[in-house]
Amino acid sequence: MAVLLPSNSSDHHFSISNIISKFRSKKRAGTRGHIERIQHEEVVLDTRPSLIAAPLSLVLPEHQQTLSNLGWTTVTFPQPASEATASSLEDHHLAPGSHPLQQAYESLFAASQAFFDQSDEEKTIWKHKLGSEEGWSKIQGEKEFITLRTLEYCPEVLRGPAERYWNLMGAHLSSTLGRISTSLGLPDGEEQGLRQFVGPCGTMQSTDATKTATMLRLFRYEGWDAKVVAEPHSDLGLLSMVVGNVPGLEVWDGRTWFDVEREVEKSGKKGASMLAGRQLERLSNGRYPAGGHRVVSYGLPGPNLENNTPGNSSGGKRYRFSIVFVLRAHEPTIINSDELETEVTGKWVEPIQGVTAGKFYEEIRGRHYNINIDVKEREKQRRRVKSGAGKGRKGEGRS
Repeated sequence: MAVLLPSNSSDHHFSISNIISKFRSKKRAGTRGHIERIQHEEVVLDTRPSLIAAPLSLVLPEHQQTLSNLGWTTVTFPQPASEATASSLEDHHLAPGSHPLQQAYESLFAASQAFFDQSDEEKTIWKHKLGSEEGWSKIQGEKEFITLRTLEYCPEVLRGPAERYWNLMGAHLSSTLGRISTSLGLPDGEEQGLRQFVGPCGTMQSTDATKTATMLRLFRYEGWDAKVVAEPHSDLGLLSMVVGNVPGLEVWDGRTWFDVEREVEKSGKKGASMLAGRQLERLSNGRYPAGGHRVVSYGLPGPNLENNTPGNSSGGKRYRFSIVFVLRAHEPTIINSDELETEVTGKWVEPIQGVTAGKFYEEIRGRHYNINIDVKEREKQRRRVKSGAGKGRKGEGRS
């Protein structure tokens, strides 16, 4: 399914604080512009107090508020000192190196390329199971990907790098949920607040018997034709982290699609994009909305990028590689929304009582169609989900 992109490029600058300002201005302008139309309608004002200040690790100060405003933000990794800076240090060995998470994703990109460079016959050994929820899948003309859930069903070439990345990212996102808990007036201990839903999901499990709901998904998108390669959707879990070897991820900024990865690259920074999912949206009582996003190909890159981008050596073909880590709530955990109620979160209109996180996830999943399945089956799911729109179903895509 290829959707041609408009020719005009984004007019944003890499200042997410400006995006928040535009988003708020749009809301105010929209209210003024439609005051007559809505004056006879019931207007519900959110009277809950502001979030409590709780800075997120690795997020620049000017990007802190976008996760709670728009459902996404950027994670920026500190870079090594330049040679000139390092030579000026009295003790050269103190010059910082790449951040461990950056080292981990670079190693995983290399392993991912090695895996996808194999023939389809070799990769079929790891064919999908649980739908697209585990193993290798290919959608002709769009992408191929492998979803990892345990070390047991993981190709040898990916095993070490995947485990390292999973464990580091799991710890980072667990810590992030602690900061989000603090912002909501909840305790931030490992078994309290929102961190209680992490449990064993924070580490890559060894066997199917200990499999969790969380997953690590590696993509290879085909070619450089200008098109949408993953249609708009939101993730269903707690938090997701996305990193690409070339820009392609775009996020919804409340007004239009913002080419966040391209802007990060232009700024000369190294980083990833963090997205709030549907579970976090519900468990925060709407204080952290799910972040809408899509993946696009911008067309053939310039000569320098074309020659130097990883993944351009496979039989003359060119690809975008990406790593998506999706942290989902541990399925056996019992959810009681009254335990998450604070002055900041407020009362739940639809309380959640005595429901396992597994059933909670299935209820959310039933409202969305899967964008990572064969096009024909995807359309069937889309129609089925949309036909239930009158019963409160969202009818939106999910990864």
